Amino acid sequence: MEKKTWFLIGCAVLVIILLATGFMANPATTVGRGGPGGYGAGPGSGPGPGQGAGVGAGSGIPALLPPSDTTPLTSAETAWILFMREEEQLAHDAYSRWAEKYPVPVFSTIAGSETIHVAEVQLLMERYGLADHRIGNASAGYTDPVIQSLYTMFAAQGDVSQTAALEAGLAIEERDIADLDLALANTSRADMVQVYSNLRRGSENHKSAFLRQLGR
Repeated sequence: MEKKTWFLIGCAVLVIILLATGFMANPATTVGRGGPGGYGAGPGSGPGPGQGAGVGAGSGIPALLPPSDTTPLTSAETAWILFMREEEQLAHDAYSRWAEKYPVPVFSTIAGSETIHVAEVQLLMERYGLADHRIGNASAGYTDPVIQSLYTMFAAQGDVSQTAALEAGLAIEERDIADLDLALANTSRADMVQVYSNLRRGSENHKSAFLRQLGR
């Protein structure tokens, strides 16, 4: 057999060995899109970083999360997971509403990003046995009365004009950042900290996008 053929075979074997080694070295949970009802753990990788539907530079659904903590959740941890799940839903629903109403692409772009945020918190719910909790939305109503009152207020504000909607989007992101800071202060679990930190970076990017649209 010619030397060139042996060389190609050797390269192919080396690539297979390297790929196998890489997969074996990362046995943590992989995040992927779930079925029509939502998002969950499963094969595949999450959406990538960048502008557009991503949450900004260097972030997106974490491809790998640290192993879940086996100790029971505290009441505060449970409450914050459920609250953040609906708050991210609120943001998605508000931006989708205004994407249909106003011509600027920022609303549809960030609504896509909020879909990713929803998926991240949904993963925590599934990891910690909270997936059976009802999660509301704009059409069916939200479970948490605070989230419902916030959506009602922001929707009314944003429906007045495009500028008002941009201001409402800015307020939603500022509220989200403040709530994520509280959620982070109430847990030390590595996977929850990673998800909340990732969401916070995304919200900072969304806040900057709304500020740019407002000329600030």
